[in-house]
Amino acid sequence: MIARERLIAAPWSARRERDAPVPAARGGSALALVCSVLPAVALTELLLIRTFYRVGIYIPKEGPFALVYRVLTAAGSFALNLSSVLALVALALLAARAWRAERLGAALALGAVAAIGVIVALAGVRELGPVARLAFVLAVLTVARPALAKGDPVHRLAVLTVAAVMLVSQTAGFAADAGFLAPGVPRPLGPVGPQLAAEAFAVLAAFLLLASAVRSGRLEVRAVLIGLVPALALLAAWRANGAVTGILVIWTAGLRLYLPMWVYAVALWAFTAAGAAWYPDRRGRAGALALLLAAGVTLGTTYQQALALVGLALLTDAASFPSEPSGGPASAAAGRRAEVEVARPPADALTRPLGSADACGSSRSRRPGFPARAWAAVRWRRRSRTAAPPPPVRWREPAARDR
Repeated sequence: MIARERLIAAPWSARRERDAPVPAARGGSALALVCSVLPAVALTELLLIRTFYRVGIYIPKEGPFALVYRVLTAAGSFALNLSSVLALVALALLAARAWRAERLGAALALGAVAAIGVIVALAGVRELGPVARLAFVLAVLTVARPALAKGDPVHRLAVLTVAAVMLVSQTAGFAADAGFLAPGVPRPLGPVGPQLAAEAFAVLAAFLLLASAVRSGRLEVRAVLIGLVPALALLAAWRANGAVTGILVIWTAGLRLYLPMWVYAVALWAFTAAGAAWYPDRRGRAGALALLLAAGVTLGTTYQQALALVGLALLTDAASFPSEPSGGPASAAAGRRAEVEVARPPADALTRPLGSADACGSSRSRRPGFPARAWAAVRWRRRSRTAAPPPPVRWREPAARDR
């Protein structure tokens, strides 16, 4: 009777333990919230401050136009401040997540970028610019390196190209810093050459990102049509007034437009179509493209560097930031579930004789080791996802000899 009662109670306790919710990673919900809001705020700042505010000289300042202009510029200023704070918070959360995942290099590099961004903003010391640039370069290397070891080869090449844009653009920044720190020293490399190279890498990255979206099977007609909107707008603005359009593009995105204009239009279409294709299923990658667009190519400020770094981390699918380290709460809960599932008796245990080894479990001498039990749990879970649920166990009255 005692053995039978234990066999009856075992599936229910196993089910309760198996269905218990796994505790979420600490900071994961906050990071997801910040990364979902940051792209929209950064694009708002890009449109209202770096684009609309700079064409304000062509807008009349009388009547209702003045009120609309003041409201939109105030909203853009708020978006700029909010985006700056959210970018630093995202870097701090990514650093904390990397620290918990025992990725000390990524944690220190991201923490340094966030700390230097705060110090530079508060102190306003221009001499700290090279230090911030060096920390940004180290953070790019630590974030991109794990993503280049696995995954789709086309997406890995796209991530490598995006990282190359950031590193080459900082080469131009280092050249400018050398001229500021040591004015009399001859410079073998000026900032113009690296900027042109970074712009070429940015155009190439747009096509590689589209190829990655195509290989993932997510490019639909809707994404193609959405990508046509900014591309046609760029061509129309260039045809209307090429000089003003060129100035706005170099101010907003840092592009010199030295290539034919149709190349930039097609690249913008590919970039936008890739983001629209990833949005339904992989919003992290779509948000990464929005952040990279808002950051631009030159990355001359710590704000733009923070946006680019968060975008790169999202583009790599957080390869450098696993949700929990080995031995964390999630893995411990998974281990407990595996142990319970291995120890779960078969469905027909009550119909077998009490003395059989299959009903009461194997003896201690023949008990399989941990690898065999873990593999049995994995196979049981795979079968439970596809197979029909077992019939319910019905209680039957014990025979007279069992009483």
